[in-house]
Amino acid sequence: MRVTPMDGRHGKHQEPARGSRLREAWRGLLPIGVATGVVLVVGGGFDVLERHQGAEKSRSAKAASDAEPTVPRFVVGVAADGSALVVRDSGTGADTGPPVAPPPGRRFTRVASGPDGTYVVASSGGGTVTFQRLALDDDGRVEELAPLPKAVAPGESADWSDLAVAADGRIAYVTYAGTRGTVAVLDPDTGARKAWPTTLRGRIGGLSWSGDTLAFAWTASGAPQIRTIDTAAPAGDLTSSKALATLPSGTSAAFLRPDGSTIVTGRVQDANLVLQAFTASGEPGQVIWKHPVEGDPELKALDPAENGALLALADDVHTPAGDPLPGKDLADAAW
Repeated sequence: MRVTPMDGRHGKHQEPARGSRLREAWRGLLPIGVATGVVLVVGGGFDVLERHQGAEKSRSAKAASDAEPTVPRFVVGVAADGSALVVRDSGTGADTGPPVAPPPGRRFTRVASGPDGTYVVASSGGGTVTFQRLALDDDGRVEELAPLPKAVAPGESADWSDLAVAADGRIAYVTYAGTRGTVAVLDPDTGARKAWPTTLRGRIGGLSWSGDTLAFAWTASGAPQIRTIDTAAPAGDLTSSKALATLPSGTSAAFLRPDGSTIVTGRVQDANLVLQAFTASGEPGQVIWKHPVEGDPELKALDPAENGALLALADDVHTPAGDPLPGKDLADAAW
């Protein structure tokens, strides 16, 4: 799983030397008294202009902060049986091109947004999980699907395995031996790998990065918890992880935002898909948004775009932009 708003433009100010030359020119052409009056008018004009530009920038900044995060143009999904990757237009729900098959003898399992607008895709087979980098062109068609040969996680991928990519490109993935999970952190450039196994049963999900901190949601102790591990420290048993917050009953997906200050949770309640913010200590915050859903679908994935817009996969693909997109054929989705 995975989670960079716009910056403003500043007005151009007159340089002091240029203003000085302007005043000297006026003094050479006009009597001193008149020149003084003109300079005051011109100087006052600059002052008014700067105040006006400052007010405009303040209004623009407020409008930007109040605006909804821009929805990314494309959604990448993993077919439910692992037989293909699909790319869909987030506005229309239409596929942007034909589906892409996995490497021979493997099946796709998970997809996550990666650095520089790319995606990382996991595939399973032969007792290992391997990874590929996916790049799209401007029209959402697959431009490249390149292997990351140094990133290999031994073990089996389960239906509830999870994937997250750090800002520096490191990959976190959960493999399982039966119901016992292992969190692996892989460096695709060097091949370095650290693993945090556990003998406790329980589903591990919600992988999310905040610097060197890797957060995850774990149900081993009954109530779901958000816990963290310091990936810069030596690896150990997963029980050495730090409990950050206990999540409300009914929470089916959660992740920690990159700044480490906010947990985002998802649940299906009263025929609505509800996404809600919590503080890092577990105090409830605002409901981010709700979408009506039919029946009681499983919330399979929450994925934040770099600018904070959220995608949720619960039968259909739900985004803040409007009507749900087709997603019943997908096991995972990212944007």
